[in-house]
Amino acid sequence: MEIKAMYFSPTKTTEKVILGIGEKLSNKLECPLTKINITSSKSREKSYSFNKEDILVLGLPVYAGRIPEILEKFIANLNGNETLAIVVAVYGNRHYDDALLEMKDLLKENGLNTIAAAAFIGEHSFSDKIAANRPDEKDMQFAEMISDKISEKIQSIKDGGDIEDIDVDGNFPYKERSELPPLSQETNDDCIRCMDCVENCPTDAIDDENPAKIDQNQCIICCSCIKICPVNAKNITNEKVLGLKAMLEENFMNRREPELFI
Repeated sequence: MEIKAMYFSPTKTTEKVILGIGEKLSNKLECPLTKINITSSKSREKSYSFNKEDILVLGLPVYAGRIPEILEKFIANLNGNETLAIVVAVYGNRHYDDALLEMKDLLKENGLNTIAAAAFIGEHSFSDKIAANRPDEKDMQFAEMISDKISEKIQSIKDGGDIEDIDVDGNFPYKERSELPPLSQETNDDCIRCMDCVENCPTDAIDDENPAKIDQNQCIICCSCIKICPVNAKNITNEKVLGLKAMLEENFMNRREPELFI
């Protein structure tokens, strides 16, 4: 048995949750853990297959109630052979809508059986006020608690128990994807050209010689460049995105808690 912890995490929130769950499962089940970071475009050029002895823990952020569009084909091309899977959606305190169901359905089509699902909250990519600094200690305690429950279910299945289909919140047909405006991102004179934004951009949208230059057709507004900048030299200036940010900060500041489906 081996835990395969796979995650797409431009702002590191999903990574923290998935590695927390993966490490706990690895300890409980006394098996190795392999980390598979699919955030970079190069990592998504590979193909991934899993066998009966693998346990896939898949974590994706939620963009407007769906999994990121750039990952849809990639996830649909994962291959399993009666592989057990846990799917985790990390969202910015509004709602995860159909993301968990979408993940579960995509995996089922390719021989992966989802035996548990969870929704966690991470600091919103557009804002440092909504779910600030989450996942926090309380969230990670929840991750530890559910890992205990999931490990018990895995052991039961490995001992000959049935694999039963689980219900997760979500609707089909899935929510229509929102039309996102091109990102009008401003890089001010504080930029020190450290190139952290270039190295961490999941779509290679930032010019590798001039970090102030961005390909708006490739940008997915993950805001990795803004969150990672050590001198706060990058900001969103698009009025539509700023309006959405203001609406979210007005209506979705109350703390939501993570959920488990098992």
